[in-house]
Parts: sequence; structure tokens; C-alpha cells
Amino acid sequence: MKSKTTTKIIIIAIVLLVALYLLYPTYQYSALSEEQRDAMQINDKQSYLDLKAKSINLGLDLQGGMHVVLEVDIRELLDRLARNKTEEFTRILSETEAQVNITDEDFISVFRDKLSENNLSIARFYSSTERRTENEVITYLRNQAEEAVDRSREILSNRVDEFGVSEPIIQKQGDRRIIVELAGVTDPARVRQLIGKTALLEFRLLKDNVISAAVAERLNSFIQSKISPTDTLVQEAEEERDTTVTALEDIFKIDTAQVVQPELLDDENRLFEENMFFLDPRDRQTLLVPVNKDEKFRRILEMDEVKKILAETGANGKFLWGAKPVIDNQYYELYLVNNNVELSGETIVDAYPQTGDASDPQSIGKFEVSLTLNDEGARVFARVTGANIGKRLAIILDNRVFLAPSLRVKISNGRARITGLDQMTEARDLAIVLKAGALPAPVQIIEERTVGPSLGVDSIKAGTLSTVVGLALVMVFMIFYYRLAGLVADLALILNIVFIMSVMAYFHATLTLPGIAGIILTIGMAVDANVLIFERVREELDRGKTVRAAIETGYGKAFITILDANVTTFIAGLVLYTYGTGPIQGFALTLMIGIVASMFTAIVVTRTIFDFTLEKRAIKRLSI
Repeated sequence: MKSKTTTKIIIIAIVLLVALYLLYPTYQYSALSEEQRDAMQINDKQSYLDLKAKSINLGLDLQGGMHVVLEVDIRELLDRLARNKTEEFTRILSETEAQVNITDEDFISVFRDKLSENNLSIARFYSSTERRTENEVITYLRNQAEEAVDRSREILSNRVDEFGVSEPIIQKQGDRRIIVELAGVTDPARVRQLIGKTALLEFRLLKDNVISAAVAERLNSFIQSKISPTDTLVQEAEEERDTTVTALEDIFKIDTAQVVQPELLDDENRLFEENMFFLDPRDRQTLLVPVNKDEKFRRILEMDEVKKILAETGANGKFLWGAKPVIDNQYYELYLVNNNVELSGETIVDAYPQTGDASDPQSIGKFEVSLTLNDEGARVFARVTGANIGKRLAIILDNRVFLAPSLRVKISNGRARITGLDQMTEARDLAIVLKAGALPAPVQIIEERTVGPSLGVDSIKAGTLSTVVGLALVMVFMIFYYRLAGLVADLALILNIVFIMSVMAYFHATLTLPGIAGIILTIGMAVDANVLIFERVREELDRGKTVRAAIETGYGKAFITILDANVTTFIAGLVLYTYGTGPIQGFALTLMIGIVASMFTAIVVTRTIFDFTLEKRAIKRLSI
């Protein structure tokens, strides 16, 4: 008997030492002040990351962060999948979107019904080389929509993992929504841009300067035809008062008579203004639009008259805006590119950020992203660059031109660069989204909540206080009711909490407010197990058995009851963890860990304490 008790004591001591060892990094991390953490990130970032990785994670409700609900743009997905699109198709698609935004109906069903009302079959726009029935098309579109949501969730998970957020929650909600919870995020704007970016990378050739100049001249003539002399005088008076934009002729010291300067029109909404764009004198290939006029000019480009100009001039292209303003941030570049995509981002196998090339004067002080293409992409890139020497190739991300370099030599090594980025964080985030892949359809942020760190601190204080108060009340009751045996049960309770926290630290689990509730519930369950044991022991003592015999019998009889109750509760917790989300999983996790820990402390630890005490001294009467 003595050897068995000694073995149990050694096992308990080893378990306790391991638990304290696992909890020590959490104690170290929590003991650091905000200033110390900031200094450690600067001076010894790797040690800081290692320490944080070994600590218990705090959930969104405890340390603050972001809760975002994203919705996959089904309209854009259907538009991309469609063939032989017409103006009526586009109109019906827009009407469907407007209705679904109000009623929240199934997008595909509403779209099919609206097409039928206009005597159009949905199969007409979504049949490939093989004929599909209407039902087959509906099934195909639903599968594509479901796949788009699943792929979006996977891609967002990859991006967030690269971003470095601990224990993110990314889960599907309904048919087209995704919930993203990021605990501890300190830069919501950066994360918002990271998860919302479509990352659709394309390479397109620019139209040559002859076609660009012809389109600019026709666009100028169209605008001139709308303007009235009275509006021109009003606009000139307004521009005399507007000194925010430096004149183009002052910047380049050129004769503006040689540059297309449209005297843009004005309608009842004052959409048209003077000098809304210029043909860039540096290459006579791109347009320059003042930053204070770009919104109105965007609306002009959407007009049917402008689309007709592109068709009549044989441009067979589209206008794309530059990613950033140029020339002292006063003008946006507008590029006329081919409709044909020479290469897409699907061929990217790697992307990494780096500082600008020191040999390139325009890259000094800037940052860039280096792209590596797969074999197929390298072959296409080599063919395109070799066949278009002297032309400009636009690098386009999410319909914005980041770079449009002139092709000087054939590029056959399968590498490309996106240059001119102002910050390393911008280059790093761009590399993350490119490497993770493009979203199959745009996602929109329809709900966003930011939990401040101060709220998290208050939650921790409230949760800690409730745990301490609950534990103290239970311990006082146990001592008052069971006396010496109650003191033993209290010691087991403390060990129970230590074991729970150490297991969470080992598995790098996330502690949330519902998780704290699970710990408090576990305290009650652990006490319940001890109450069952002590009542059994009391019954055996009342029957006249010795203390040792009463303890032996009491623990034996109570074990089956305790095991049954804990197993059923554990199964319930497992179901909650498997099928629950977010807070429910946090509650279930601590509950399951607590059940195992309470079984160990209530049956093994307390029994060992009683056995050790009886071996050291003969106890004739047990106060219980």
C-alpha cells in the first residue's frame, strides 16, 4: 500500500511540474506591460513571437480585434460565367441584384424568373459547346456559386495565415457569406484591404499612341459638342479660384496647343467641366485626369457614347485607371489597353516582397513584389514579350494598372516585378494575396465590428473576478460543510484550474469569455464529484466502518456514478465543439478539458492525500 501511494504522489508531482512549466510562458507574457512588449518586438522580435506562441491565446472578446462578415458577389460571378452577353442580359442582372439586396431571395432563382419574364432562357447564356437544359444550367450555376464561396473561404484562410493572426476564425454562413474573426488585430484598415482584395492579376498590352490619340480626339469632340458658352464662362471663373491643381504646361514646360485639351461640357448635374483630361505629353499614349475631376470623368466613361467611340475608332479596348496619382499626386493616369488578356495571375507560383532595385533610379527608396511564374506562364510571357518589343505591357491588379513598362527584351526566365510601392507592408500584403491566389468572385464587407482592447481588459477583469468569487464561495462552503475533507477538496479544485490552463497552453487553445464560463462550470462539477465521494464515505462511517475502510468503499461506490455523469457531459461537450461555432466551441473546449482534469483531481489527487495521511498517522475518527 505504501509503495502504491508513493508512486501516486510521484505521478501527481510530475504532472504538476509539467503543468507549471507549460503555464510559465503565459505568466511571463501576461506580466509584461504594453511598453515592454513593444520594446521586445523591436529589440528581440523572435523571442517575443516564441513567448507569445507558448502562451494561452485570448479570444476576440478578451483582447479585442475585428469581426467581419463578407458576402461573395454572385452577380459578378454570373457575369463572368456568361457567354454571348447582351445589353438586356446586363440590365436584367442589375435588376436582379437590386431586388435581392432588398428581399434577400435566392439570386439564381430570381435571375432565372426575370429572364423568363423577358422571354429569355438562362441556358442561352450559360451553355458551352454541349447543350444544357435549363435545369442543368441552374444546377451548374449553383455548384459554381457554392464552389466560389468555399474557394473564397480557403483563400482568405491562406491570406490570414500568412498575415500572422493567431487562431483566426473563418467560417461559412449561409449560401454566400463568410465570417472572419481576427483577435488582437491592431490595424483594421490593413486587414480590411487584405481580405477584401480580389487579387485578379492580368497582363495586357497598351494600345499604341496613334490609336490613343485618335480616341482622345474623338472623346474631346464629343465633350465639346455638349458644352455651352455660358457654362464655359462659369467654369473659367471657378477655375480662377481653384489653385489646387498645377497646370500641365507649367509642369512639363510645353506648348499646350499641341496637347488635346477638351473643353468638357456641363449638363444639369454639372457632370462636364473644362480641362478634365489631357493627353500625356511624355508618351502621347495615356490620359491624365486631375484628381479633383476623376469621379465625374469616370461617369463619362460609362456613357454609351464613349463606348461607341471605342468601337468606331477600332480601338477594341477598354480604359483602366492607374493605381496611384502621379505628378505630385495631382493627376490620375488613364490607360487604353487591349481587351485580350495576355497572361493571368493563375500562373504565379511564388511572390515575395523586396526593396527596390538600386540600379533603377525610379526604384530607389521604393519597394516591389517579385513574381515567379510556372512553366506555362513562363512560356506565354516569353512569347508575349518577344513578339512585342517596343510596346508597353500593363500589369493590372483588380482592374488598376500598377505598372506599364516598355518591353525592351524578351523575358524568358519566368519572372516579373510590380514596382513603385511606397511601404514594405504594402509590398508584403500584395505578395500575400498574389501567392494565396485570386478570389473567384469579389467579396463585399457587409458588416464590420471592431472590439477595442479596453473592452477586452474589462472582460478579463470581470471574468477573472467571477472565477475568483465563485471559487472562493465554493471553497468556503466545502470547508464549512466537510471540514478537513473540504480542505482536501479545495486543494483539488486549485489543481484542477492549474491543469485546465496548462492543457490549453500546450494545445495553444484560445480562451474566450464563454471559455471562462466553462471553467466556472467545471469548478462546480469538480465539487459535485467530491460531494458524491464524501457523502458515500460518510454513509460508510455511519455504518461503523473504520476510516480506511470507509474511504476505500466510498471512493469505489462513487466512481461509477461520477464516471457516468462526466462521460455523458463530455459527449455533450464534444458535440458542441464539433457542430458549434466561435463562442460555443470555446465553452465546449474548456468544459471537456475541465471534465478530464476534475476526474483526475477528484478521484486520484484527493484519494492519494487521504491515503498518505492515513499512512503517516492512525486516524480513528474522520471529521466529514
